[in-house]
Amino acid sequence: MNSFVAICFPSLLLCSTLLPAEELPLVEGSEARFRISDTVAVPSPPRFGLNLDPPAMSHWAEEPFHNQWWGGPNPNPIEARVKLTATDGGADFIECARDKDGRKGPGMGWYDVFRDGFFDGGDVWVWRYQDGKARYVRRGTIVRYQASNDGANRITLDGGPAVQAGDEFVIRVVRRDIPKGSTRTMEGKPEICARLQILDARQRKVFLDAGGRMDIDADAPASGGGGSLRIVVPKEAGTVSLGYWLISNQQPDWPRFKEGAAYELSFWAKQQNLTAPVDVQVGAMAKSQVSIRRDWTRHTIAFRGAPPKATDPLTFSVAGPGTLNLDNIFIHEIGDTPPHAFYPVVVETLRRFQPQSIRLWTLQCNRGFGRSLDAGLGPIQEANLEFGELAGGQTAAAVDLHQELELCAQVGADPWIIVSTQFSPYEYLNLVEYLAGGPETPYGKKRAARGRTQPWTDAFHQISLELGNETWNGMFGPQGFSGRPKEYGQYADLVFRTMAAAPSFDRTKFRFILNGWIAGTSRQWGYGPVALENCPSADVSDLAYYTGGWDAVGLIKADSLSWGWFNILTYSYRMLRPRTEECAASIRQIAQERGKPVQIAVYEAGPGYTLPGPGKFDLAEQREGKSLAQAINSLDSFMLNLANGFGDQAFFMFRNGHYWSSHNRQWGEHLAWKALGLRNSQLRGDLITATPIQRVTVDLPEAQADIVNQSNSADRRVRNFPAMQDVPLVACYPFKEGKRYSMMLYSRRIDGPTKVTLELPCDPRPPLQVYRLADDDPSAHNIDSELVTVRQETSSDAARTLSVVLPPASVLVLVCEAK
Repeated sequence: MNSFVAICFPSLLLCSTLLPAEELPLVEGSEARFRISDTVAVPSPPRFGLNLDPPAMSHWAEEPFHNQWWGGPNPNPIEARVKLTATDGGADFIECARDKDGRKGPGMGWYDVFRDGFFDGGDVWVWRYQDGKARYVRRGTIVRYQASNDGANRITLDGGPAVQAGDEFVIRVVRRDIPKGSTRTMEGKPEICARLQILDARQRKVFLDAGGRMDIDADAPASGGGGSLRIVVPKEAGTVSLGYWLISNQQPDWPRFKEGAAYELSFWAKQQNLTAPVDVQVGAMAKSQVSIRRDWTRHTIAFRGAPPKATDPLTFSVAGPGTLNLDNIFIHEIGDTPPHAFYPVVVETLRRFQPQSIRLWTLQCNRGFGRSLDAGLGPIQEANLEFGELAGGQTAAAVDLHQELELCAQVGADPWIIVSTQFSPYEYLNLVEYLAGGPETPYGKKRAARGRTQPWTDAFHQISLELGNETWNGMFGPQGFSGRPKEYGQYADLVFRTMAAAPSFDRTKFRFILNGWIAGTSRQWGYGPVALENCPSADVSDLAYYTGGWDAVGLIKADSLSWGWFNILTYSYRMLRPRTEECAASIRQIAQERGKPVQIAVYEAGPGYTLPGPGKFDLAEQREGKSLAQAINSLDSFMLNLANGFGDQAFFMFRNGHYWSSHNRQWGEHLAWKALGLRNSQLRGDLITATPIQRVTVDLPEAQADIVNQSNSADRRVRNFPAMQDVPLVACYPFKEGKRYSMMLYSRRIDGPTKVTLELPCDPRPPLQVYRLADDDPSAHNIDSELVTVRQETSSDAARTLSVVLPPASVLVLVCEAK
């Protein structure tokens, strides 16, 4: 029977104040009509995922996702790593000249960050590119490290196989101090830990002039890792206050302790020759004098959360002469959430989203100087610090990999782990052992000690391992391979082959992911395809799809409000869809030639923004990025990729606040998250075929490019984007799981509603469920509160032919079952 029913819910016929239609191009067609068949277009496409990098407590950014409210809990030895390329070498030396081919390169000191002596006693591992492959050449001990702008840039090694020009290498050292003259950026600073600084400039000068010093003492309390912060205070230094900013009243939505909630500061301390107690101040919330004993003792200070009175620090004030050791500094909320555990709102919010995978950042260091595997595995209080260019040792990550994997297991998502390009070959093997080895293996024991006896591979369908993040991006040195996709691909193949050689490696439980770049999808010169050509071990090639901001592929200039919103709504179809199709064609051609499937993934996607910085916050930009129009634009990008057979796609990022965030400060959902969540919660099974019978289209004229001065992936040479004909203004994506049909519709227009008719392949059984995300204004957002929500409505009428009214800039999902 071919019955027909028109579904016109009153709430769907929005009485919107539409933007002036005369400014926009003429819309062709009065009705969009789709014939849906059971022919499978994409079998069981993965649900959308997300990026997760839980923040440490910060006075200006975010509150923590887990119950630990201090950003510098673990004063431990400081580790630094740098990846470089040899300009000369031999059996007992490597050179990395500062001047190369007439240009200033990083030199051995990475643009003069490090100087003579810093890496003395460290180690190095070297690999070579030869005959289309990379191979490890040697490992060695650094006998002498020399780095300067104008002098030697050389490391002297113990003997071994000869290094030659063009070889790549990583140098690593673990330090307990920062010797005078060994860095440019820390020279003249007495501090060694980023969160335990002398905030008062006068105090710092007096401390230095008096001969005061700080270092990492090997002595530490139980579970304190490899050391503690030692502060030697001469009598002439007087009183010295160490700490960092905790909370601030500069902006009303900056992080706050929960007003009235009970908290506890805990720390371990010991002293030598101190006669006065230590004054501890927890912002404006608590102040206490603590008598420190000569042996390690745990101290606690209870307080209640309260608003800041200014920019308030956590400080430890000590009067000389004498020595104070500090370690394991934590702030925990007292209540139902155990210390260090993720808060229930984080777990439940992720669970509701139903992500297929979660991209984890704990083993990745974008801009710093390396991260060790052990620091990433945790526990945090035992992890080494990583060297920060301006502040010394800093905590590697707010949470460790064990905590993140437990969270993935809780919410039913597979882990997608970014792995540092600066690990040693032994660390790559040890990572696989940690994830897949038995509890009797060395790294299996580390896992079991945290309560997970069985391998993590037993907990998940598959674990993805991605080598580096945006290795094409020159901003992220020294971990990257900017402008060198061939070398990146060969090195990645070496790393993946090393991992696959681990005794516990199971090919069915792991997949290897290779970095790509949306600005380069051509097989001839594109970063991703060229890297893939050189990495036969890769299972996946990924790229990012931002829909605005500094890292968009191109921004379209608008001369009116109407055109501004219309450009946003059509951006993904106009700008990203051609790249999607070109990328898919390139990757599939390579896969066909090698006789091995290669999937395409999206490592980051969603609304983009200009880079944050002091005094640069732009509320209008935040409102646009979190608008309904940008939500539909983001959804369009994800769905176009899904229809092209892409695999996992990871929204950037799961966070509550401004810029790249999924939620507002109160954990209300931003609209892009809501739109993507509709796919995850309602579109189940296979993507089936929707054939357009009638279309509503528009011809887009040539557009001018708008250049963001921070953009590194938009091509500044492009001044115009070509016209595009017959751009469809309605998208339809039907899914089928058993007898259940779910159909997503969304509108790319702003000038009015659209009649949409669906011809179903079955007679549906009432009721028909309709989920809608809509508002009368494409600029609507949820920044301040969750004003725009997904509305669910039910109709007792259901027929083989359905007609609905699709409001402008809206999303509808219709769900029914076949009789």
